[in-house]
Amino acid sequence: MKKFARKCDLTNELMNEGWVIGNGEMYIKNEADALKIAIEMGYKSVDDAYEEDAIYWTEWEDEDDFQYAIDEQNNIIEL
Repeated sequence: MKKFARKCDLTNELMNEGWVIGNGEMYIKNEADALKIAIEMGYKSVDDAYEEDAIYWTEWEDEDDFQYAIDEQNNIIEL
């Protein structure tokens, strides 16, 4: 069973790496979507938002971070 740490708030895709908005208010899988959110927040780029600690990119690898899994029938289950 494949495990995932987060679900993208825009696409609902499961992910083990991606962009975090604020202190976990939102999780974004794709950089293009992170840029859209940064612009909506008033920044010119993801880098500008990163410099202000509004957005950061991370990888989740710790077993305690996993919140979702895909079972044998390809169903998403919460852990």
